[in-house]
Amino acid sequence: MTATLVPTGAGAPTPSGPVAVTARPTAGSALLRSFSRPVWWVEVLLLAVLYGVYSLVRNSVGDVVGRAYANGRDILALEDGWALALERGLNDWVHRTDVVAGAVALHYATLHFLVTPAVLTWLFLRRPSRYRAASGVLMITTALALIGFYWLPTAPPRLLGDEGFVDVMSQTSSWGWWPASGTPGSDAISNQFAAMPSLHCAWAAWCGVVLLLLVRRTWVRVVALAYPFSTFFVVMGSGNHYLLDVVAGVVVLCLGAVVVHLAATAAGRSPEAGPVPADTARPAHG
Repeated sequence: MTATLVPTGAGAPTPSGPVAVTARPTAGSALLRSFSRPVWWVEVLLLAVLYGVYSLVRNSVGDVVGRAYANGRDILALEDGWALALERGLNDWVHRTDVVAGAVALHYATLHFLVTPAVLTWLFLRRPSRYRAASGVLMITTALALIGFYWLPTAPPRLLGDEGFVDVMSQTSSWGWWPASGTPGSDAISNQFAAMPSLHCAWAAWCGVVLLLLVRRTWVRVVALAYPFSTFFVVMGSGNHYLLDVVAGVVVLCLGAVVVHLAATAAGRSPEAGPVPADTARPAHG
């Protein structure tokens, strides 16, 4: 309905009746909207910064050998007390079965570093509207895992030889990540005491959930569902993680999803452009 102009005061016409006034978006809501549209170089920069912080924290925990071994033994004792130490039987079977040991080593040394970047790239190119939330979950999950690495350094089962564990990666050094000496191939990307929680499992579960929810091909969804569970088997069978590490990795992923959901909910309540009642609009001057 068209507003009627009536003379008032000095004769300046003013509209009578309800007036729709468009509110200006706040700087915060504008920033959120721009941040929700992924730009490739911004994503590369964010991932580079995250990886830099990840490497710094993960590999600069100081001299924690004593604490790490104590924490590892405590976790194993807790699992033994509750008959949950599945990694014992898995590790024994894997190291005694050459073909399985080689496959486990290859899986552990490669897919973790290939599948996650591939899923991120696919999201960016094919599901850009879902990219921000999904990548946010991954980043928050990684940040939470860093807290675990710093506060709870943990020696993995493969370092507890007196408990009967075998380092499958060392056993299959021609396939695996570490040489026959059993030491990390590169201190720049490996911290032997970053076992709790298992970021390996958290990232794998993230990949599986993202693909399961967002891909259309049935066979891809089946593979996506199998990938996290194969990773859980591999990290325990190779002697790199306890069952509780795996559980903690999944819990951290869930926490990351909750944080992103709460942030998205809060952003949805931010002031947006739209009609406001006439009686709340400021009168024009001049």
